[in-house]
Amino acid sequence: MKKTPWVVATMVVLTLMIAAPVSAHDGAGCAHDDPTIGALRECVVHAASEGHITSPAVTKVLLAELDAAQAALDRGRPRVAINLLRAFIWTVQAQSGKHIAAEHAAHLIEHAQMVIQALSQ
Repeated sequence: MKKTPWVVATMVVLTLMIAAPVSAHDGAGCAHDDPTIGALRECVVHAASEGHITSPAVTKVLLAELDAAQAALDRGRPRVAINLLRAFIWTVQAQSGKHIAAEHAAHLIEHAQMVIQALSQ
């Protein structure tokens, strides 16, 4: 059976998609190595701009939680910031697979946990 060029091209594209899946970590929108509230905030903004967070209301809530955590940290209250980051994680978990793509929710949770760990030291 002779394969037409478009069939071959389609097979190549599908092979590349399977061999190199796009992860939530791809792209320049998130500073993955930076365990800060500011970097996590950038991840939320990036995820929303890319359509991985589909509800503006959910985005607004997540950013408000991160802004409150940053304000607490700025006031010298790291424990309060950690508790607010835990609330952020709960919000992300509640919206995972609903208004936040599951793979991006997993990344946001992982990033928040890194920030909590950095603040706990």
